[in-house]
Amino acid sequence: MYYFVSEQGERVNGHFEVEVKDEISEKELNDFMKIFDMSGKYHNITQIKEMVVLNGFDFKKYMAYENIYKMSEDKVDHEQMILDANRLVLNYATSIKTYIDMETRILNKEKGKEEQKDFHETCAHFYDTSKEYRFWVNLRNYAVHCELPYCGYRESEAGERAIFCTKEHLLEFDNWKHSKKDILEMEDEIDLPAMVDEMGGIIYALYIDFFRYFGDEIIDAMERFSKFCEKYDVKHPIIMKLPKKGSFEGARLMPLPIEHLFDSFDVLKNHPKVNITIVSEK
Repeated sequence: MYYFVSEQGERVNGHFEVEVKDEISEKELNDFMKIFDMSGKYHNITQIKEMVVLNGFDFKKYMAYENIYKMSEDKVDHEQMILDANRLVLNYATSIKTYIDMETRILNKEKGKEEQKDFHETCAHFYDTSKEYRFWVNLRNYAVHCELPYCGYRESEAGERAIFCTKEHLLEFDNWKHSKKDILEMEDEIDLPAMVDEMGGIIYALYIDFFRYFGDEIIDAMERFSKFCEKYDVKHPIIMKLPKKGSFEGARLMPLPIEHLFDSFDVLKNHPKVNITIVSEK
């Protein structure tokens, strides 16, 4: 197999124009492709983060008064309404744990004790300072070992329509840990959707902070990508694979995950503790 660095041009009639530049050895190509290791991490972490955000959005949308009222008018079974509310809130709580577990697993695998300790301290800080963080990370344990939070539905002639979660119901679980005090201080009926927005800010903070631990790798990848483009005189590189040298029969194009690399760099730049100075070489 032969490999050629090519320039991906504009789309014409549904196809991209490709200009072949120079041949590249398999060894050099394999070495170059290592710069995209971060692209895979970016893709996975971003997907899970987006799942958390969407699960929170879906939960809040479902629990909106307008939606509950409409379901009541449409004669949706009350038990089904409660079931769906519990399904959505559990999806949200579970995705939060999955997100934090994924960051923990990657850092434990690829970073040293100092970075792992720093991440643990960041999570501990949020646990200590945010009742929403404490609640959501403990809710999954509640659902697994005790009950689901939504326990009833009511409506009135005055127009009230509500799927409700009560403090008394939640406190039937003995192992709320530090969240027990928070729950005791809440209203008798707890507004769980209101606790999603604060948690969303924490999820984003954990998201951008994750890329700080890989700052050196991201910067190095960006520098190597820039040098590669300069060497082969390309701006939007794509690799062409040829079974036979000198013949385009059976040619295949190998797209590069460039966008994820640049996206991870943009996230890193937005971190308040990261200062990046871009120096133009002449």
